[in-house]
Amino acid sequence: MFPEIDKEQTKKNVHRLLSYYRSMARLADEEYTPRITATFSLELKGSGGQPSDTVGNSVARKVTAEQELWKIGRAMNQLNAYQRQLLHYRYIDSREMTDTMIYYDLNMSERTFYRELGKAQVEFAEGYDNGRLLAEF
Repeated sequence: MFPEIDKEQTKKNVHRLLSYYRSMARLADEEYTPRITATFSLELKGSGGQPSDTVGNSVARKVTAEQELWKIGRAMNQLNAYQRQLLHYRYIDSREMTDTMIYYDLNMSERTFYRELGKAQVEFAEGYDNGRLLAEF
């Protein structure tokens, strides 16, 4: 019924997208920088779920960045709090923590960190833009 997913390629697709998150947030303006709640859900500030019409949407990169941030926020909010926390520390936190810093901070082994991060990446891919990041065999 469902096609078989290439998990490694899917994780690479998620990494490729989320590694640009900080740049997209800067391009989209401070208005779209997320506020992280205690449950690590992303709450974007803005006008009712729609990208703003600042400067008449004349800058294509800004508009694209805003749209991508909304898609990322929606996909992140479909994850459980633990998965959101892993992806937040890895890709979104302004501190740009190394993987080692993250798994020490979360008091987990390196192996557990990468296993759980991989699961979170695959589930993120399922929720992002109707599964656009999923790679099939």
